[in-house]
Formats: sequence, structure tokens, C-alpha cells
Amino acid sequence: MSLRTVPHQLEPAMTQASEGPRALRSQLDKLTDLLVLRDGSVVRVRAIRSDDTARLCAFHRKLSPDTIIFRFFHYVPELSLREAERFTHVDYEKRMALIATTGEGETEQILGVVRYEGIDPDTAEVAFVVEDHWQGHGIATALLHRLAAFARQHGYTTFVAVTMGSNARMLEVLHNSGFPTTVHYADGEVEVRLDISQAIEDSTETGTTESSSGKASATS
Repeated sequence: MSLRTVPHQLEPAMTQASEGPRALRSQLDKLTDLLVLRDGSVVRVRAIRSDDTARLCAFHRKLSPDTIIFRFFHYVPELSLREAERFTHVDYEKRMALIATTGEGETEQILGVVRYEGIDPDTAEVAFVVEDHWQGHGIATALLHRLAAFARQHGYTTFVAVTMGSNARMLEVLHNSGFPTTVHYADGEVEVRLDISQAIEDSTETGTTESSSGKASATS
């Protein structure tokens, strides 16, 4: 299923990190981190969970029409419960998503989501969306780098992103990601293939550098 379409069927999946093998749980635990953005704001990065369904619906309602269209190629004013559940119930291998959040517990809010879905054993489609107010702070790049490192651990060597030719912000993130890219244009759409087979040179591949406080800092 393309990440450009809103899903209408909830697939069976391992919905919680605690349900997976110990090695996978360890990988997911390592993804949880604090990220210092360019303006000094601090956000939390973690894997998406099945209990994020309501948060994802609330996040979607805050997106502008343009941001929604760039993400889904058409306007989706509201995510239904079934649609949101499909996005939050992932198996953490063939389907995976990372989120950036602020707050804790009932006050936790999603600011951005980067996800992949496997196409074949070594290639996955990638997509991301960041709340309008938080765009340009380095969230998408930081999550993309983390997601690429996780995907490579599960055998993926290529990310494929398909976007509208007018989606300049997404294209900028992809071109400046640090990964080798191949670009194909057709019928107003742009397909960008990212070679994620190797870690980015001089990078922890979290899209960040370590600050003196021990928190990760967004650099791109």
C-alpha cells in the first residue's frame, strides 16, 4: 500500500514494543531520546505506539490544508479512527514510524511523524509530515536519519520518497539528508531514491550532534 493513500484497513501487527522480541525492544528503547532544535526548543523522539491513535488524530487536525495535500496528494480534513489506528499500529520491522513530541502523559502532543513501509526486502517507501509551526526546525531530518539507521538494521538499503513537484520543503530535506540520491520526474511528481546502505560519514546517523548537556542537537 502506498504511503500517499490513507489506509482503510487495520492490518494485524505487533502494536506495542513490549510485545516484540527482546532484541527489537532494545532497538526501540535506543530510539527514545531528547532532541534540541535550532531555536533551543527540546522535543522527545520515540517510536510510535498503538496508544498514539488519539494524539495522531489531534496532530492531523492542526495541519494546514497545504501540508495535508503535500502528504496525501489530496485533502484529508480528518483522520477516521480506523485510519489513525492503521497508522499507529505498526510491526516495527516492515512498517515503522518515529514521532517527535512535546509534553508527557495526557499532555503529550505529536509534532512530526516520519514512517516507512516495506516495498520489497531491501526497499521501503518513506514519508514524513511536520506540523506547520514546527517546520524548518530540523525535526524531519533528525527523524529521517534515525529511521534510516533502524531500517538498515532490518535489511533495507533504499528509501523511496514520492512527492509533488511543488513540495519544495520535502525535496529540500531529501536533497540535504546526506544520503546519495537519485531523482526521477514524471507527470508533476518527483521520485527520490535515497541510498541508506551506509551510515552518513561523520554522523551518528541521528541527524544530530551531541551538546554539552548530553541531549542531541538538530543540525540540518
